[in-house]
Amino acid sequence: MTKFIQAIFIALFSFSALAEDTNMDPQGSALEIFQCNFAEGKDLDDTLKVASKWDSWADDNYSVPYTGYVMTPFYQRKSDFPFDLFWLGITPSFKALGTAQDEWAANGTKIAAEFERVSPCPNHASIYSFPVRTAKNPTPNGYLTIRGCNNKDGTTQADYAAANAKQNAYLDSIGVDSLISYWFMGAGSGIEQAYDYLEVMGVSSMNEWGKMPDNFLTGNPAPQDLDALRDCDTPRVYSIQYVGGKN
Repeated sequence: MTKFIQAIFIALFSFSALAEDTNMDPQGSALEIFQCNFAEGKDLDDTLKVASKWDSWADDNYSVPYTGYVMTPFYQRKSDFPFDLFWLGITPSFKALGTAQDEWAANGTKIAAEFERVSPCPNHASIYSFPVRTAKNPTPNGYLTIRGCNNKDGTTQADYAAANAKQNAYLDSIGVDSLISYWFMGAGSGIEQAYDYLEVMGVSSMNEWGKMPDNFLTGNPAPQDLDALRDCDTPRVYSIQYVGGKN
């Protein structure tokens, strides 16, 4: 079993167990992400102006929930990730995502052309987002810390469940109100995958983000249980801004 298939198996096994234990539908989200660069002479304000028009369009044209966000680099090396911004669309399922995409293709050509003029997006991929931790007080804007992770051989669903529970208890103990999701890249993400999954942590402010490194530096580091299960690369941080959609 390859590491990538093993990672998918762990997530789906967790989903199935949760559904059986709670008699609920599996939890998670279907996402799409566009990687974009500003057209010559254009900037973030130009993109946000078009996004405002899209927000009004979404109310009248989407029949399913679709939430739009714009992400911009905060802590990141341009040489590693050569994009100016990212569009992130969130829906409750891949069926809903497909419906939203069909409706965009049928009715959104004018708005799409406006986006293309200010911030063309050469890359488009789908993502399956698996929830690990939920924020107690979610906010529409904030910061996402993202890093790519690869499972070590022999890891199991039970190992991850126990390690994540321990990490969540630690974050509660230091007063960090964050969400954590694992993103499994899908169609459009490239032939060669560098990671089994992306760990994504969301916080409402950089003040909230700073609690974690401060605790590490003062002798109260996070538990090491997850480190025994995986290898992750250097984190990068993005500012994320809600731009509207269909509730």
